[in-house]
Amino acid sequence: MAVDPGTRQVLDELFVRLKGIFPGWRASWPTAAEEGAAKREWLAMFVAAGINRIEQIQHGVRMAREYSRGGDKERGYLPTPGMFVKWCHAPEAFGLPPLEKAYAQAMRNTHAAQAADARWSHAALYHAAKACGYSNLQSLKRADGLKLFDKHYSAVCQRIARGEVLEPAPVAALPAPLKKGSAAVAN
Repeated sequence: MAVDPGTRQVLDELFVRLKGIFPGWRASWPTAAEEGAAKREWLAMFVAAGINRIEQIQHGVRMAREYSRGGDKERGYLPTPGMFVKWCHAPEAFGLPPLEKAYAQAMRNTHAAQAADARWSHAALYHAAKACGYSNLQSLKRADGLKLFDKHYSAVCQRIARGEVLEPAPVAALPAPLKKGSAAVAN
């Protein structure tokens, strides 16, 4: 696969940063030839996953730093390319809330008492909740609901990563203005 100079530079810089974050990198790339093969594999994974923005890779690096601080002895070693790709597709990479906060908003906004007044912080949350089914989210146990929401939220994040523009979430309607002199105004 032919690689343009800009892409090669981004990949080289990524590997330098990963080496700085993970002191055990030599266990994965003991020779320059193995490091070169790894770069080709990582690039193929990025292409297949639709990672084409520097912001996604930067978010992956931030997540790698957080992961490396976990304290486990094994966390000094490099993540798999698949794990790094998942970090690049994390909601925070697109300015979205993390899964737990997004799920809480979805649960609040899909509740029957709130649905008419729902205010979505981003269309991605609305589309993920809609794909789950409002009543479905409300009726599932938390663990099952979170798992279902994660599946659809991740899918929406991948759509955003591919450059898809989401339809806006519906906006809650404002109540009709009250007429002067009505009993409701006096209360």
